[in-house]
Amino acid sequence: MSDLGTAFSAPFKDPDWAAKFLVGGIVVLSCITGLGFFVLAGYYIELTRRVMRREQYPLPEWTDLGVKFITGVKYAAVILLYILPVVLLAVPMVVLMVLTTMSDPGGTPGILASIYLFAYVLLVVPYSILLMLLTPIIAYRFAERESIAHALDVSAIFRIFTRNWESTLVVALVGAGIESLAGLGVFGLFIGIFFTIFYTYLVAAFLHGLLYLDHQKSQEAVPA
Repeated sequence: MSDLGTAFSAPFKDPDWAAKFLVGGIVVLSCITGLGFFVLAGYYIELTRRVMRREQYPLPEWTDLGVKFITGVKYAAVILLYILPVVLLAVPMVVLMVLTTMSDPGGTPGILASIYLFAYVLLVVPYSILLMLLTPIIAYRFAERESIAHALDVSAIFRIFTRNWESTLVVALVGAGIESLAGLGVFGLFIGIFFTIFYTYLVAAFLHGLLYLDHQKSQEAVPA
């Protein structure tokens, strides 16, 4: 992808970017209550969709918060379903660790806990890396139809990834990298962290929208 740089500059090209950033920072702050997270996720999906549609100024207005909230809840459900195996596999480990604290550390529960922990890491680490790589495709597929089933179509997602793994890998790695930028907001007397987090969400949404366009372009270039 040759247009990755536009994801970093595009948010500031909107005529009302300052006002939208101000509200966005407030919404990030409201994530402390839990409710703001769903509104932010809905905003992120709407922005991804508008980038996919090649809109000139894709930054959404802060209107229809109820719609954004519902969209965010649905997208959160998608992510939750993808991480559910990790959570379920952690339950036996927690049980074994509790039993270990109640018995001799060198006893059977302690040995089983160590073995299970080793197996858990062997399974969860590759799965987490794979999920990180597939997240851009998952995100734009959900934005495409706002359908949970569409975003959970693992076979289709893998087909897209295998055809376009290079661009998807780049977007996934860049997306993971920009998350570290949120910590830079600490230098803005702490409050800046909320605006930095919001900016990283915007960049991620732009990247996922651009990835969709890149995938569509590559699909059209394949001879029938």
